[in-house]
This record gives sequence, C-alpha cells and structure tokens, in this order.
Amino acid sequence: MAMITTNGLNHLALPVKDPERSAQFYADLFNMEITSSSPEMAFLKTVGSTDMIALNQSKVEVVSGRESMHFGFMVDPEQFDTALRTIEEKSVKKVSEPSKRGIGRYIFIEDPDGYTVEIFECLSPPYA
Repeated sequence: MAMITTNGLNHLALPVKDPERSAQFYADLFNMEITSSSPEMAFLKTVGSTDMIALNQSKVEVVSGRESMHFGFMVDPEQFDTALRTIEEKSVKKVSEPSKRGIGRYIFIEDPDGYTVEIFECLSPPYA
C-alpha cells in the first residue's frame, strides 16, 4: 500500500473567537512571531522553526482537555522552571500542576479560547 512521505507538520489551524487576542497570547507566552494578524485570521511562527499556528475567527465551541484534543510545546530541561514562573507571572490558567513522566516534566495550561496546551521538557528525543 502506498504512503505519503511528508517533510513534517506545517501548521495547526484553530478556530478562535478573537484571532488577534489569541495571537498575542501565544506571542507573549511562547515567544512566537506573529507573521500576520487581522480580526479574521492570524498566523504565528515558532522562532527558529517552521512550526506555525493559524488562528481563524469562528463561533465554534472549543472542546479540549488533557485526555482529548490538546497540543504541546517542548522546552529544554533548563527552561522548564522558567516556564512555570512565567505561567505564574502571567496568571495563565493551569489545567494541571507540574508532573513528571518518562521523557520529563510537564504541565497543562489553558489558552484564552479554552484549548488545553501542554508544556513539557524533553530529556530524550521525543517519541524515538
């Protein structure tokens, strides 16, 4: 059976209430670069990477959680404690307290639209 060979994930598109507000959240918390922004749509890029998030204005109700739809950002192990302090300083809603599993520590937070976002340190190559 044939397969499609890709060069990786290009972007994740999320329906949000206010693309400009959501873009600012990701830019301020994760140091993402806003490449374009309008009331209808915003695009962000992870600095030093090709990862992108597209935010589309929508009235769709978000259903997200630890055990269901969520997405995650990897941080270097020496940056995890800084990430925890930043979450506290910016009063970001926590979905969980910091915890640990095989590949490192992690925490789940919530963005302004209710999406669950995981932040985890990667002690070894992910999912190798």
